[in-house]
Amino acid sequence: MEVKTFYKLSLLALSAVLMGGCLANMPNASKEKVKSKVEKKVQKIAKKVEPPKPKEIHISELKPNGLTNLALKGKRIYSVNEPIQFSIDTKGKSGYLYIVYEDSKGKVGVLYPNPNSPLSQMSGKYIFPKDFGLNPQAVVATKDCKGCEKDKTIIYAFLVDKPIVDIQTINKTTLHNILGIGSPKKSGAQSKGLSVDFYAGMNSGNNGNVDVGVFELYVK
Repeated sequence: MEVKTFYKLSLLALSAVLMGGCLANMPNASKEKVKSKVEKKVQKIAKKVEPPKPKEIHISELKPNGLTNLALKGKRIYSVNEPIQFSIDTKGKSGYLYIVYEDSKGKVGVLYPNPNSPLSQMSGKYIFPKDFGLNPQAVVATKDCKGCEKDKTIIYAFLVDKPIVDIQTINKTTLHNILGIGSPKKSGAQSKGLSVDFYAGMNSGNNGNVDVGVFELYVK
């Protein structure tokens, strides 16, 4: 599509040059009509030229480039039904940002992108949820574990240079495979969420294709 369009534009430009000699011997009114027709054709084709779509990447291709490349900060202890808020800083890097959560039962969900805020390249400091298409009162703390003192949720932020084509299929298994998280640790019969055990290689830096940020919050 792009190659054909390029040729069309080139041919129109060449035609305009070749007609230059003919235009010299034509009345001014005729010259203007010919120029107008050529310009309209060029504009029409130019409108059809779309910028190339960025290349995409699959979840299975993600390799972390350290654990502290992105900064996630916020309140760590919440009460039930209290609105949740935290900040994300890409530390000057630009890319496609994804925000994922994992609760104490192993459920994984995508917070961004979402239907209210489609994916786009980002760089800088942002506040979740207000900068991500969500009402600040719409994301609240919940406590699902029974008999536990506090319930833990882990927030992950990923920054990649290519869109993740299958981000909506992410689950506990694929998430843990990407980041090298160990098995859940249990204390008696009470579930207190997952204990994160990142491999030493996670912090070596400059060896992956995705920058990572992690933030844990608890609901009492």
